[in-house]
Amino acid sequence: MNATAEPQPRSGAWLLGLWGVSLTVWWGFAFFPTTPGDESWIAIAQYACFGSRPGGLPAAQGWMMLVLAPLMLLGTLLVIQGAALRRSLATLVRSPALWAVAVALAATFVVEANWAAARFAREARVQAVSFEPALTEPLPADYPRTAIAVPEFRLVDQHGKPCEASALTGQPTVLSFVFANCQTVCPVLVSNVTRASRTLGPATVRIALVTLDPWRDTPAALPGLARRWSLPEGSRLLSGEPSAVCRLLDTLQVARERDLKNGDVTHVPLVMIVDAHGRIVYRFSNPPAEWIVEGVRRVRDGS
Repeated sequence: MNATAEPQPRSGAWLLGLWGVSLTVWWGFAFFPTTPGDESWIAIAQYACFGSRPGGLPAAQGWMMLVLAPLMLLGTLLVIQGAALRRSLATLVRSPALWAVAVALAATFVVEANWAAARFAREARVQAVSFEPALTEPLPADYPRTAIAVPEFRLVDQHGKPCEASALTGQPTVLSFVFANCQTVCPVLVSNVTRASRTLGPATVRIALVTLDPWRDTPAALPGLARRWSLPEGSRLLSGEPSAVCRLLDTLQVARERDLKNGDVTHVPLVMIVDAHGRIVYRFSNPPAEWIVEGVRRVRDGS
């Protein structure tokens, strides 16, 4: 009797259970609630594994890890223990205990999905409220002006060509400061700057963007970043030795703070309008594209 009895597919059931537990733990870890400024070990680990900033969502590579890692593990199990897993599914239909485990895992995963949805909603609200330019009125006629010369510097652009202060002369320049890993204000800032540039045309204005993160935005990384941001023709995306970049930023009084744990930079969304003589005329904080357009026109026309 025992020799002919059909073996119970316990190994397959255990493998399925372990896969379900690992999936649940993996997603739970990725979306465990953190808050901006959180320096706990879990916030640091989330950034290391998924590129998640505290209180934010996983980066693109993080989503790949969340989806592809469990699928690859399941595929490996199917190849190695496919027959046992199929028998386990048949056992699951007849076993109340296994059903209870499956339901518990599914319920836990639903809770985690709600965490993820809540974080999506919070991120959307933050971007809508905090990073959309609040300036809706026209640029005031008496907006403060300066005439400070852009200091001497020597950096490298996305084409590998050196760029100095003299390159910001001859026509108005929109000068701003961004970095590649920024997922909040920088994309909005780049969008407004490029939209203003396309409105004015390349014959009227050029764009110069200086990285705030020369440690990661190296000269070798600039070509890909320029393509990612779809910068207009003639734009200069600048980096170089960190000491040279920081010296320029300090001289221009670009307020910023770098998190040494993850490399991210908290900064003012600053845009400067430089005239054809290389003098900074306007300094805007998170301006709409309309302000940039009007500022360049005033500088160009001398009004």
